[in-house]
Amino acid sequence: MFVSAKVTSKGQLTLPKAVRNLLKVDTGSVVVFEKEDDKVVIKSAKTLREFKGFLKGKNRPADFDELRTTAKEHIGRKAGHGQR
Repeated sequence: MFVSAKVTSKGQLTLPKAVRNLLKVDTGSVVVFEKEDDKVVIKSAKTLREFKGFLKGKNRPADFDELRTTAKEHIGRKAGHGQR
């Protein structure tokens, strides 16, 4: 499959219908862009429902500030921030 999309002056783009169908995304869906080697992969974002039971048995209270910081660091690394 080869499709293209034009980037607007605001840096936005519309996912072509064929891509939306392939990813099974619709209005309000969230997609993530992930760098893999010399390309960027677009994936449908996971929903919280998909993680149900993931932390079962972890009886430690959550430190949301710590979780937020860890998540931001992880996303920054995945996006390649700080790499020059």
